[in-house]
Amino acid sequence: MNTTEKGNKLEDQLFDYLSDQLERGELVIGVYPAMLCEVHKKKKYFCKEREADVEFDVAIEIRAEGRSDPHMRVIFECKNHKDPVQERDIRDFSDKINGIFKHGAKGMVVTSSRLQSGAERIARNRGLGIVKFDENGIDIVADRSGRTWAEDPFVRNQIIDGPAKAKSLKFSACNDGKFFGSLHQLLRSFAPEQNVEDRKGVGPSTKYVAFRSDAEIRAIAQNALGRIQHNRGAVDLAALCAKSDLQLKFSEQLSHDSDGHEILGTANFTTRTIQVNLHSNKFRERFTIAHEVGHFLLRHDNYLYSDSIIENDLLVDAQSDGALNYERLESQANIFASELLLPERDFQVSVQALRVYHGTVNKGFGYIFVDDQPCNYEPYNLMISALSNHFEVSKQAIEIRIKKMGLVQDDRANKELRKLSFRRWT
Repeated sequence: MNTTEKGNKLEDQLFDYLSDQLERGELVIGVYPAMLCEVHKKKKYFCKEREADVEFDVAIEIRAEGRSDPHMRVIFECKNHKDPVQERDIRDFSDKINGIFKHGAKGMVVTSSRLQSGAERIARNRGLGIVKFDENGIDIVADRSGRTWAEDPFVRNQIIDGPAKAKSLKFSACNDGKFFGSLHQLLRSFAPEQNVEDRKGVGPSTKYVAFRSDAEIRAIAQNALGRIQHNRGAVDLAALCAKSDLQLKFSEQLSHDSDGHEILGTANFTTRTIQVNLHSNKFRERFTIAHEVGHFLLRHDNYLYSDSIIENDLLVDAQSDGALNYERLESQANIFASELLLPERDFQVSVQALRVYHGTVNKGFGYIFVDDQPCNYEPYNLMISALSNHFEVSKQAIEIRIKKMGLVQDDRANKELRKLSFRRWT
């Protein structure tokens, strides 16, 4: 695919996204309803300096009630480059905007990659905004006041090129030194007529993901198991999806986000659909499904329109006060998946039976003991494998469950390997 084709693809994706936003019928800026907004692709505007029309990739035109001419335009220039956008790209777009609209339009450079820090400074100094758009990213909810659950550091890492890489959002933006996690939030910042709360700067720009205790999540998982009358062994995830009014789809495609991370699956909260992409690991596939079901049953639709899951999401296991909101969402979904796939009572009964069968019984060092001696780690590994096959989850998921329940004393010498193993959910 050449540069022009890649640019057109990004334009099409952005245009479809903006059109969908309007079709939802939501307030676009808080003071203007969607019916007063129009989205255009490849629209031409006359430039006096050039004495010719200049075409722009995508434009939003907003009209006040009763006016025929737009009083606000947001112009998007799409740069679908593999490498970060360069400073010259920013300057060229700035010259085009100023040559036609002067101060009558807001220019936004759209990229599927991150920007070099120098390019970001040029954009800020020239009054241009930056949008990073990833068709496969997560689409987040903003409330009527324009707040989202995405904190500034999380959104900043979407846009500015640097060592930190956050999970990809579908839409993120930077304008005048401020960061926005949704189109709604961005457009509100352009409106001269802001509500009193906005003008005074009262109220947080971020709404926080509610904390849920492990016990609360466990109760929700147990309720789900009751709906399908689960007794023991591997949980029937297809039956649970059907009972929960969720459509489960499987795809043979390999999909990646803008940073090259493999997307294991997606959830659409509007259509209540879970799609699982091609997996080489059946047990990881089952955890992916359980994770996405968790997002639905934990009512994460209060924060998300859509979600995509990458492998790193399956490693998140912290709900601490210092955790970012998106980490809290993923942690809750992981806890749910573990509670669902490894129900507490069934798991304890199975562990008790298999520890006796494989000889990992109490040797004076704890309920289950393992160290580097073959007489201890070989039966331990056999027990873990048997539990893995019984519940159809990975050995790592079994280990984390045993350790979280305080059932094992692990004295193996390779501390780093044990730590990595403990953090993996699949």
